[in-house]
Amino acid sequence: MRKYGNKIRKWGSRAILVLLMAALAVTGSFVIRLRNEKNKMQQRLNREISQGIADKIFRFHVIANSDTKKDQNLKLQIKSTVVDYMKQITGANSTFEDTKEQILIHLPEIERKAEEIIHTEGYEYPVTARVGKSYFPDKTYGDCTFPAGTYESLILTIGEGKGKNWWCVLYPGLCFINDTYGIVTEDKKEELKEILTEEEFLSLWENPKEKKKIRFGFKWF
Repeated sequence: MRKYGNKIRKWGSRAILVLLMAALAVTGSFVIRLRNEKNKMQQRLNREISQGIADKIFRFHVIANSDTKKDQNLKLQIKSTVVDYMKQITGANSTFEDTKEQILIHLPEIERKAEEIIHTEGYEYPVTARVGKSYFPDKTYGDCTFPAGTYESLILTIGEGKGKNWWCVLYPGLCFINDTYGIVTEDKKEELKEILTEEEFLSLWENPKEKKKIRFGFKWF
């Protein structure tokens, strides 16, 4: 009887062990599935936030003729001239639609100003200015990072358009920030708060301390 009882206990222990292992396997599988679902949801949310930002921002894209030093310098001269011009024709209180409308109205003048620079520098490159969708990688201004995505843009192509490109944000007017510092000023932060949702706005700030500070001072609307 004692031997029989020992066998029962032995098999019982094995059965409990098997059940525990099965329970752990099921739990582990559930945790992994839950983690995967959470990651998918976060990725979907990130895409929605990025797209929401892209839909409210108007950008400027200048594509150089080539990657030679002269063509790259020419690109920078043209972008400076066009940015100065855009600052004149887009008012301080311009909306997304206002900015787009002014650009569409002044496309011939934008091309003409670019052509003047090209000819002054001794080149004969053609140049085209148009409004359309353009893909941009991440763009950082100080601790503010705009996500990669497809944005509506003023696209200026010089010559063959095979060189490295330059880009900035025309609306709101981050193009007009001094490139040396590239810091988003408080007034520009306020503009961004007005046009973006809270989630979209906060996603732009990479520095956790800055993000916390901005959340604390966020204007609810």
